[in-house]
Amino acid sequence: MDINILKSLVGNDQVIIKEFLQDFLRDARKIAEQLQSTVADGKADEAKFAVHKLKSSARSIGALALGEWCAQMEVAAKEGDVEKLARLLPGFKQELAEVGSYIKKVLAQPDV
Repeated sequence: MDINILKSLVGNDQVIIKEFLQDFLRDARKIAEQLQSTVADGKADEAKFAVHKLKSSARSIGALALGEWCAQMEVAAKEGDVEKLARLLPGFKQELAEVGSYIKKVLAQPDV
């Protein structure tokens, strides 16, 4: 994760950076839950929209590896390949957990 990408977008204001990270974490968890259910229900179209939104957000905060997982899932969703989505889901969830851990550490620091 490269926090400098977020800083290049919003500046060095610690409060703003932490707000962006908190918002990302909250939204990412909701989207991950939505993805889990849409993949389980075989709804590739709904998964496509969810993962597209998360891809952009992840890249904007510097979570580039998570953004790449999202991009792979978006391609699978566009192709209607629910089986591929199901295979990608565990790796996506693992990367999201790692990003979440990193963000929690950043939020606990007085200065980002």
